Amino acid sequence: MNVHLKRWLVVSGAAVVIAAGVVVGGSYARLESNLQTVDLAEELSGNARPPRPSQPPSTPGRPLTFLLIGRDDGRSDTAMVVQLNAKGDTARVISIPRDTMVPRPRCGNHPPAGIAMFNSAFTTGGAACTVATVEQMSNLRIDHFVQIDFNGFRDVVDRLGGVDITLPEAIDDNKSGLHVPAGPNRLDGTQALAFVRTRYSIGDGSDLNRIKNQQLFMTALSQKLADENWLGSPQKTFELADVLTKSIVTDEELGSISALADLAGKLTALKPGNITFVTLPVEQYLPDPNRVQPKQPEADALWQAA
Repeated sequence: MNVHLKRWLVVSGAAVVIAAGVVVGGSYARLESNLQTVDLAEELSGNARPPRPSQPPSTPGRPLTFLLIGRDDGRSDTAMVVQLNAKGDTARVISIPRDTMVPRPRCGNHPPAGIAMFNSAFTTGGAACTVATVEQMSNLRIDHFVQIDFNGFRDVVDRLGGVDITLPEAIDDNKSGLHVPAGPNRLDGTQALAFVRTRYSIGDGSDLNRIKNQQLFMTALSQKLADENWLGSPQKTFELADVLTKSIVTDEELGSISALADLAGKLTALKPGNITFVTLPVEQYLPDPNRVQPKQPEADALWQAA
């Protein structure tokens, strides 16, 4: 049985990986068995929960919205909303700072919270609660989610032979264990993981600077995949897929190789240069200077500019 994985998108600490390949016979079953899923429809249903944003017609060529979650030591470390246009040739990636204070809806047996840190949604109710929180704060319908474990991200970078990135300043961070000079560097998996975790030794030490690092790395990673033509070798891309499928959780609708292949067909026109990274506009949360809140009206305007 042949399945063409033309392209698929995942994140780490905020990593976005586009991979392709041909999976044959037992390889298909092997990848299929790696996948873990969450029944998002069931998790997000219930009379006590506010209704979800309207689902647009499920027709070919419509825009798609994904939530990419980076899981680090059992916590949600990174969240990015990816909006893919109807043609599939441009994408906008919106990073949500993890310490943003937002309302959190009811999640399972957990009552709603009038205000809570954004990443507490994952601790409270996993990916489904994070999806519900994003939908409430953005009024966007999340079509799918992909959650990747940071250790899987590290393994992907090592399988690629490292990723080249040019740093505007040296990083000497004992907390993350990253010590690299300014200028061109090739980061291996362990260094890349430290890079997307680093925050205290750059800029003002805020989560916003860490997000900038993550977005910089995402761009470099996507460019490497394109420059080295990883999409052109079935064997190489199967090896990537094997690593990735062991490290990701998706919604049930997306949780099969055939569904990922169908999604892949919608992404064939997407090039690294057509991926725009932005961060949710935020401002200081006055009750706690170590937290932020969405800045209005800029935050709502960003969500509405789909």
